[in-house]
Amino acid sequence: MRSKFFQKLFYNWQVKVISFLLAVLVYFILVFSIQSSRTVSLPVEVVMPENYVATSNVPKSIDLVIQGTEDQIYLVDVSNITLKVDFSMVDRVGVSYATVQINMEDLSSYVDTSAISIYTKPSQVRVYFSEKTGAGK
Repeated sequence: MRSKFFQKLFYNWQVKVISFLLAVLVYFILVFSIQSSRTVSLPVEVVMPENYVATSNVPKSIDLVIQGTEDQIYLVDVSNITLKVDFSMVDRVGVSYATVQINMEDLSSYVDTSAISIYTKPSQVRVYFSEKTGAGK
């Protein structure tokens, strides 16, 4: 009995392996083809350092990208999402980088957050700082 089972299982095993790999490939193609993205431009709160002033452009808004299935990404209420960039720790003249922080209040209560991906473009902000006139150390 056992030998017949293994004979049927391993008969044409190359074809079975190729069929399995093709099935996995088709699955991933379908999963990635139904993924959509939604881009929203949101205002950003920028926290500036006390003793330095920005001499380059400071962004007023940043693009937020939401990726996932269409039924999930349009459930996201972007009015509850805030973006913040904190340069308060700047302690020298020159170019400084800060990561964009995303605050999503209660998003997981009405959206399956494991099914979506949320990130910003750009993920970091670069600003050139110079010393304030009259500010001494």
